[in-house]
Amino acid sequence: MAKSTHKFSKCLRGTLRILSGGVTAFIFSFSASAQSPSPSPSTETDDRYSVQASTEIGGRWLDVNGNENKFRSDLNYRSGFRVFDSSILIKDNGKGSSFKAFDSALIIASGWGADPGGFVRANVERDGVYRFDANVRRVGFYNFLNNNAIGETRINYHNYDTRRNFGDLDLTILPDNPKIRFRFGGSYNVSNGPFTYSTRASDAFLVNGSSAARSYDLRAGADGNLLGFNLAFTYGYRSFDDHSGYTLTAPQEGDRINNYDFISMRRSNPIDGQTHYGVLSVQRTFAKKLDFTARILHSLTTNEFSWNEFASYYSNSTSAITNEQINIFGDSSRPQTRGDLGITWSITEKFRISNTFTYDGFNLNGGNLFAQDRITPTTALTRQFNYATTRYRRYMNLVEGDYQFNNRFGINIGYRYTRRDFSLLWIGSNIITIPPTPLTGSPQEEDGENITNTVIVGTRIKPLKNWSIFADFEKGKADTVFTRAGSADFTNFRVKSMMRFNRVSANVSYIDKQNEIPTDTTRVVPRITDISNRTFSATIDWNPIEALNLSGGYNYQHLTSRATVTFSGLPDALSEYFLRDHYFFIDATVKPHKRLTFFGSYRWNKDRSLNGVVVPPLSTTTLLLGAYPIDFKTPEVRASVRLSRYLDWNIGYQYYDYSEEPVQNIQWAVPFQNYKAHMPYMSLRIYLGKAAGDR
Repeated sequence: MAKSTHKFSKCLRGTLRILSGGVTAFIFSFSASAQSPSPSPSTETDDRYSVQASTEIGGRWLDVNGNENKFRSDLNYRSGFRVFDSSILIKDNGKGSSFKAFDSALIIASGWGADPGGFVRANVERDGVYRFDANVRRVGFYNFLNNNAIGETRINYHNYDTRRNFGDLDLTILPDNPKIRFRFGGSYNVSNGPFTYSTRASDAFLVNGSSAARSYDLRAGADGNLLGFNLAFTYGYRSFDDHSGYTLTAPQEGDRINNYDFISMRRSNPIDGQTHYGVLSVQRTFAKKLDFTARILHSLTTNEFSWNEFASYYSNSTSAITNEQINIFGDSSRPQTRGDLGITWSITEKFRISNTFTYDGFNLNGGNLFAQDRITPTTALTRQFNYATTRYRRYMNLVEGDYQFNNRFGINIGYRYTRRDFSLLWIGSNIITIPPTPLTGSPQEEDGENITNTVIVGTRIKPLKNWSIFADFEKGKADTVFTRAGSADFTNFRVKSMMRFNRVSANVSYIDKQNEIPTDTTRVVPRITDISNRTFSATIDWNPIEALNLSGGYNYQHLTSRATVTFSGLPDALSEYFLRDHYFFIDATVKPHKRLTFFGSYRWNKDRSLNGVVVPPLSTTTLLLGAYPIDFKTPEVRASVRLSRYLDWNIGYQYYDYSEEPVQNIQWAVPFQNYKAHMPYMSLRIYLGKAAGDR
């Protein structure tokens, strides 16, 4: 106990050191201005504008014991200054001037500083004239795990420390006009930073990478009403590119233990593309009985790509035995059309029928020139031309009927039909010869179709005025966009109960999903693909008095998956994965005094995985066993003190305890990534505006 108290005191002192300079200066200046008889700022006295703002600034101190890479991969928190939830709302009351740029402007920001992510949102509008919305976000992605993408030497080659900045800007002209309104917008997404990767799927040499991916969007559209029809049209354009680079300059033996070193490699794989798309939708309700909705979307995506790689292989780091250069140049296009048509007919006040038809089709066409020069004691040259096309069409129709017997009981029944048609074509030529000769197996053609049927049943029951129960059931075959994938037999069941009585509300839900592709039992290892996933969830909120609020919940997920895995040159193996995840939380907010608030929470995530599972004798060629048993606890306490109408002081502490648990009779291939972290924090929330005293 004394050791934990000492650890907390040490962390708290670190937090105080982070905040001492800036916070002390702010309190001094704020107190001086509050005690001075001088007039308040103009934002407080000018009747034209009303300002209501709050900002919370502070810092945290972090101490991690154990695997810091795992902690950063999970949470990525850091010590230092941070900005908590902050906002400012400005309203123009229109006094003293005929010109009015806006009626209200709201800016919200959070997470800047020592957080792994942050955002700024802005909403500015002038009633009846325009509305402007902006959302800018930043995310730091860190992933450095010792149990991901490992090989014979137990080295993880897939690590990331990248930064992603993205945002959306949207402007609506005449937002309240029912006849016509215009929409304009843009988005951006930029990712950069270092990462590591492996050279190819067939080998494992650690390669340094530099991420450089970008995309930019522009869109414009209009909504309106014509002859009783509600119309909406949007045109959009996207430009995207990925110019990430890969280099390996130092000698490296690689993941496989052999007599060769891979000493150098330079690779670039630039991709540049663009997408044009248009969306048109139409909606109208006839005589309050028949609702008609239609939408059609068409897009065209094109890109150009290349692969340029030079590699040198050395034997025992003495002399080069192989220099290899690969150059690939190609392009592709993907026109796609999707249409939806929905009709709903209210036959009576209690009975309704709806039908939705969906069409989705695309062609994927592309080709490349492939050149490989391998210099060994004898030179080997490869020159190829490849062209492939995929034609995909899917038709889906869903018909449903709803009947509401009374305000306490209703049912719905539906049927979904899906048909998929596809055709594939590949042509390959050896162009090093004159004239070119077809590659082995070229041309290759394939086509097929797939049909699925699904039945849907649902109900809503209200046993009491404040108690509702929802349930639905689906059974049939699932279709996918993958051309050669078979249909999976699936059964989905879901039930949810929502209750609210006086000051207590409770929700309980259960979801059961079963998916299975028919089994081929004629093989030595039966070819199996099936997933069983069951989830139970319950939450409760209790607010007995204004000064006390309690909430808690429990979630359990039970998942088992089995799939046949095929290795080149090896017998098939059966891969099994188990998840037995328990999650529990409880939160409490207590306000013993109008100037004092306490908050406490406890979260516990425990995956028991292989507990109770009979593990057969392991064989590298017959069974692959997957599980991730963990125990993760995160308690937190926080206190908030209202110092004045303008100032709140907050202090808190959060603790993280993560451990990967051993399973009896199983030897894990990599070390555990356990850690414990202490994270005290402190902040000041500052309120501005005349309404600050009314909070």
